[in-house]
Amino acid sequence: MYSSGKRAIVRFLNAYGLKEYYMVLKYYKLYGKRTRVPMLISVVDERRKTKGLTDRFKGIVSVYALAKAQGVPFRCIFNHPMELTGFLVPNAYDWIPKPGELSESVWDIRFRIMSKQPPLSRLTKLFPLKKQVYIYAKVDYLDKINKKYNTSYQWGTLFNELFKPTSVLEERLQVHLSEIGNTNYIACVFRFQALLGDFKEYHFKPLPAAEQQQLLERNLRALRQITEQSKVPVLVTSDSATFLSAVSSLANVYVIPGKVVHIDNVADAENEVYMKSFLDFLMLSRAQHIYSIGTANMYRTDFPAYAAKINNIPFERILVE
Repeated sequence: MYSSGKRAIVRFLNAYGLKEYYMVLKYYKLYGKRTRVPMLISVVDERRKTKGLTDRFKGIVSVYALAKAQGVPFRCIFNHPMELTGFLVPNAYDWIPKPGELSESVWDIRFRIMSKQPPLSRLTKLFPLKKQVYIYAKVDYLDKINKKYNTSYQWGTLFNELFKPTSVLEERLQVHLSEIGNTNYIACVFRFQALLGDFKEYHFKPLPAAEQQQLLERNLRALRQITEQSKVPVLVTSDSATFLSAVSSLANVYVIPGKVVHIDNVADAENEVYMKSFLDFLMLSRAQHIYSIGTANMYRTDFPAYAAKINNIPFERILVE
């Protein structure tokens, strides 16, 4: 059995405490310029690995909700693997740090690494806030925040308070809305990861060629059942260029052109490469209904689920037998 002191040390190490203090000392100065305005800062940069775009947004919106519930300033730094402001800019709340606003001193800075779903208390015990806290989060804590603070924040409302498309992104969205021919459309999302051999993603491996063809055909049949019944256009998004190529000739189907990438598996890409991820996400959010379709061995992606939350539209998962 551990003594209380030893348990505290184990908790400290397991909760990233040592690494968080190391980051303060590594990136800030003992005698750096001091700015003592406490705030929560959601961070997406090269110092910590995240997963997909959805996980990044989960963390950002959660930290913003907590800052809002506590009535403290919120800022966001998102510069990896691209600058977020190349696609989304502040809407109702200005989350961009102002010149001279961020401290350079170790005495004013703390880090919180919210990986592997640590309890919300790792953040709430920071209050009353006395430091500038840089938070790396990739989990949706909104329900827990609402419960703790007796608030009723909606994920989509918070997202829209924070973000609006840049003029370039909005122009591209309007082009696709015009080309789909109808703002009343539904959407179908297929997430294959590496199963069809399109690209390398984390530890996932392609299926053998024969199984790839079977998987492709099963999902095509599921899509045809929807397109043949739908009276409105069907937007199809996928992480597989192979699948998108196969469906692009189907009647009543619209596919957004562009290279398909996972934002964590592309190094030093041009903004145009990342543009399709944002186009897909926001085009999904403007659909009338979103379906996430796949077999049991396909990834249960949250990408369409959170796109649906932006404008509170119906979302449904369909399991392909």
